Amino acid sequence: MVLTPGKKGTVQVYIKDSVGPWSHVNVTFDTVRIHRANGTNDSGWVSLSIKNGTLDLVELVNVSALLGGGKVPVGKYTQLRIVVVSAKGVRTDGTKVNFTVPSGELKTTNPFNVSDGGTTKLTVDIDLEHSITQANDKWIFKPVLGSVSEN
Repeated sequence: MVLTPGKKGTVQVYIKDSVGPWSHVNVTFDTVRIHRANGTNDSGWVSLSIKNGTLDLVELVNVSALLGGGKVPVGKYTQLRIVVVSAKGVRTDGTKVNFTVPSGELKTTNPFNVSDGGTTKLTVDIDLEHSITQANDKWIFKPVLGSVSEN
């Protein structure tokens, strides 16, 4: 599908998670961008509006929450990037944790299409169990994608 000037569709990006030993993992997202097929690195990116900047991933085990979205030119897109700026958690034993976020950019290269007047819903599953590690006395949150699905 080639980009069609003037025609627009809607993209919505949802976040969900799997179970882990946490009561809360509040993650603050800063940026959601998608890249047009055949676009250059500079001109191919389209930013989406953030609807919910901070989400508790533990609450998203069997449901998803809208992270962001917006109207974008119709056509094929090949990348999705989501930037995480901070994360805080509470373990099931009540211990509060401030995570270090070394590289908070989630990237995927799953292609998807946006049709004229339609809505493309992308659901990003963050694998919480593999995203959190402990090194000495430091907790690290490095987001790992479980999957991205188009609904």
